[in-house]
Amino acid sequence: MTDNVIGIPMITHRIQRFLLLPALLVMSAAAAFAQPLPVAYHDPFDENVGGWIEGGSLGRSASVVSGVYRIDQRSATSDLLSEVGYFLDYGKDFDVELKLRQVTGTTNSAFGFFWGAREGFSHNALLISGSGRYRVYSLRNGSVTDVQPWTPFEGLPPMQTWFTITVRKRGLGMSVLFNGATLFAFQPPPIFGSKIGLIVGPQVVVEVDEMHIRQAQDSIRIIEDEIVLGEPESLGPQVNSTGGDISPVITADGKRLYFGRYPHRDNIGDTATEDIWYTDLQPDGTWGPAKNQGPPLNNYSSNFLVSIAPDRNSAIIGNTYYSNGAPKGSGISATYMTDRGWSIPTEVKVDKYYNEDEYSELCLDPTGMILMMAVQRSDGLGQKDLYISRRKSNGMFTEPVNCGPSLNTWGNEISPFIAADGSTVFFATDGRKGYGDMDIWMSRRLDDTWTNWSEPKNVGPVINTPTWDAYFTIPAKADYAYFSAASPEDGSSDLYRIKLAKGLKPLPVALISGRVLTAATKKPLAAAVTYESLTKGKEVGIARSEPTNGAYSIVLPVGDLYGFRAELDGFYPVSDQLDTRKLSEYSEINKDLFLAPIVKNQVVTLNNLFFEFRMATIRPESFAELDRFVQFLKDKPRITVELGGHTDNVGSAAANKELSRLRVTSVKEYLVAKGIDEKRMTVMAYGASKPIYDNATEDGRRRNRRVEFMILND
Repeated sequence: MTDNVIGIPMITHRIQRFLLLPALLVMSAAAAFAQPLPVAYHDPFDENVGGWIEGGSLGRSASVVSGVYRIDQRSATSDLLSEVGYFLDYGKDFDVELKLRQVTGTTNSAFGFFWGAREGFSHNALLISGSGRYRVYSLRNGSVTDVQPWTPFEGLPPMQTWFTITVRKRGLGMSVLFNGATLFAFQPPPIFGSKIGLIVGPQVVVEVDEMHIRQAQDSIRIIEDEIVLGEPESLGPQVNSTGGDISPVITADGKRLYFGRYPHRDNIGDTATEDIWYTDLQPDGTWGPAKNQGPPLNNYSSNFLVSIAPDRNSAIIGNTYYSNGAPKGSGISATYMTDRGWSIPTEVKVDKYYNEDEYSELCLDPTGMILMMAVQRSDGLGQKDLYISRRKSNGMFTEPVNCGPSLNTWGNEISPFIAADGSTVFFATDGRKGYGDMDIWMSRRLDDTWTNWSEPKNVGPVINTPTWDAYFTIPAKADYAYFSAASPEDGSSDLYRIKLAKGLKPLPVALISGRVLTAATKKPLAAAVTYESLTKGKEVGIARSEPTNGAYSIVLPVGDLYGFRAELDGFYPVSDQLDTRKLSEYSEINKDLFLAPIVKNQVVTLNNLFFEFRMATIRPESFAELDRFVQFLKDKPRITVELGGHTDNVGSAAANKELSRLRVTSVKEYLVAKGIDEKRMTVMAYGASKPIYDNATEDGRRRNRRVEFMILND
């Protein structure tokens, strides 16, 4: 027998709707006594409200008519699976009851109910044959396991007589009931997906009079505040194609959108495999013509972008590559912008990584230190769960840790996206009651464990459709969200955007952009940009500057005091700072970073050095800056320095000079306590005599209150 689909177009990519099995398989279900459950869904088949398959082809027909769902398989040679769009929470007790009958046909065929299905070729099913037998089986990727093999039972009425079958779950057990009497009890088989529906074999006509789903279901948890402004807007024919346009990833500045596309005639190698494409934002706010990213990111295998850093100079790519750019295998790889474009991706390893599912989706947080992935593992709560791995000092990642039951369900959690605030996560799941097959949800992490989360909230029916929705991505500004959804024209996956209101915006961030330059000549440099929380005393991320113009970008959640610096061999990193503790909304700030050559008479300001007001007491947020200076002096044991203390012009000259002396002496004492020989340092107190900024402004006065060091020898 061959697989078939009747009257329903398939959605491209990983979205599959209605599948027919190569042969009719049969299975049995579980039993138990139970308290009555409320009716979640009742389908009397007065009209097709559930989205059952209708139409005819290949010797079969299906229709909802005259209060029944009629499936005519008399001329068919394969089984029919007809999905229905009703939600069933497999983590809770339930009854699924069908009133049905065989109208005509052979008694050697069978029909019944399937549940826990994913893409047709993995499901569980209860089948009844016209010869008075039943079977319960579990099908996983085409391999069948009998839960109960074909077993005779008493009481099957003659053709054209109605009867009921029930699949029941109570606690850890399941059962099959016929006309209310238990036939068989069993342990629940694995759940592969959220789908439920009817399965009907060839050479029979079956009618279903009604279907009841009984379960105490949660209401849809939706975000309380206003979510969106307006309706979803297609990115249009400049971007969307007749194939699948999927997995959008927006850059932090919102100016470039990467996505996957297949099939397409311009894809490299096999036009049916996925390639990375991109589109650029135009001055009028529209998106320009889509372009294939080309080699080395695209090759003749499947290629997709996982995440791109806020600096747009590094990215994580799906799969692995040989050194010549040819496809190597599964996994993830890193690529970096060079003066000739993207580098050939190199493998990024995750400790003890494995995935029992065919697909995985991943994303990096804005700092590049956390890798979130949707994979199926032995410690999962159901099917694919969300996990995180932390970047190690060698650039690889730790063993994945499950994000826990606040996020994960019995179902499939997929397509995670960590917003620019580093706390808000958008993901899709079929394990929560929503508006369609797969809905997009939002949650926020509550601490740095990445296992404690706020209750996920549905992003609402304007974004989530009755079908399949996933791959949600937002730039730092959070003005629009971009996502994949089924095209109403042909069912393929297209890209959309929608304007966001308060309810869907992540926490506000500051987008810091600038260039890395030499302090003396202002020549652009390719360097690592490291940023840290000065209040917490820890590094929070690393970026890279663009090789040709030195441009960099980082995203910082507001509400903290940050230090950041560029680092490059042969230069001293001149730190800068940004206090975002008074910011309450998205901000864009330009800051150039400078690297000072390590040469005689070079003067460097310790910008992230802080003292108590009008005192010489060093504040704790200064320790990271001073410890880097200590390490520099230890790495360069022959260098001697002059430490110079400076103040603003507020107060008397004598008081300012004394304050500068006390402060620079405190710095010297800190260095000595850390093991630096005091003979390598001289101390100068300049007071307010050498301002470098205008003392007429508060910012100028702040910058004039400083400690510098000058290199006295090469």
